[in-house]
Amino acid sequence: MRIGLGLYPDEPAGKLIATAQLAEELGYTMLWMPDSQVLWREMYALLGAAAVSTRRIGLGSAVTNLITRHPSVAASGFRTLDELSGGRMRLGLGIGDSAVATLDLKPQRVEHFSTALEQLRGLLAGGEDASPRLAFGADRPIPIYIAASGPRMLALAGRLADGVILMNGVAPELIAAAIALVRQGAQEAARDPAKIKVVIWAACHTSVDAVKYNVARTILRNLPGPLGPLTRETAEAVRTRYDYAQHGNARANFAELIPDELVSRFAFAGTPNEIAGQIAALECIGVDEVALAIPSAAPSASRDAVLEVLAPVLL
Repeated sequence: MRIGLGLYPDEPAGKLIATAQLAEELGYTMLWMPDSQVLWREMYALLGAAAVSTRRIGLGSAVTNLITRHPSVAASGFRTLDELSGGRMRLGLGIGDSAVATLDLKPQRVEHFSTALEQLRGLLAGGEDASPRLAFGADRPIPIYIAASGPRMLALAGRLADGVILMNGVAPELIAAAIALVRQGAQEAARDPAKIKVVIWAACHTSVDAVKYNVARTILRNLPGPLGPLTRETAEAVRTRYDYAQHGNARANFAELIPDELVSRFAFAGTPNEIAGQIAALECIGVDEVALAIPSAAPSASRDAVLEVLAPVLL
């Protein structure tokens, strides 16, 4: 299984590029970066800097959207990034989360997302009949991954995407339920489900408290699979206090609402061996890769320290 880093761009740009280089040196295979223009540094600029500062590690968005980024902007941006990286890019897309919420905008409706995605694909393909079409590139495909958690987006990923980024926690039964919907969507579109890559995005830290910020966001999603009364009750409490100004922040106030009992179902946490065990439990149900979203603002170990302590066990 591929082990990647989910890198929140919430530190100075130079520090982030140093972390990208460290991840490559340690043997992590992928670096995924989220896009939220109000909260964090500019993803496109940082991915470009990472592309010319590394040689082997894969690079991708996890995720951008087609509201704040028009399909033509995303297509041109990723074609340029693919040139800079020598073909190492993956384009992760979603309907919009913090990038739109912090502007008081709504997530994209699934049908509108599907239409925008088709426009993006046409631009990236560079076909003669595409209108509009990019004036450059199209020499190699850029894999498109769809971030999904609810049933409709999971099925859409199966129908249209090269891969899916699941934000459904880490419990095998929850991930299995999500993968089943992706595969069902693929079969309905006469596609081979086995060709759709499955990536798990989840918070990761050696401190249980350091991942609770992400558990809080995850349990607010429309998750298929068995949740249980504690998850539902906690989600209702979080819903009244969730603050997008603290999105992705390990010190978020709403993290205190998450009981320890929920953490192992929705995040990677504990000793390196315990985290390795959580990851190993996912490989047999069809997961190809995990993106370890390690927060920078945790009161205990730093992001780089967690990367280093996990590497000998996971890689």
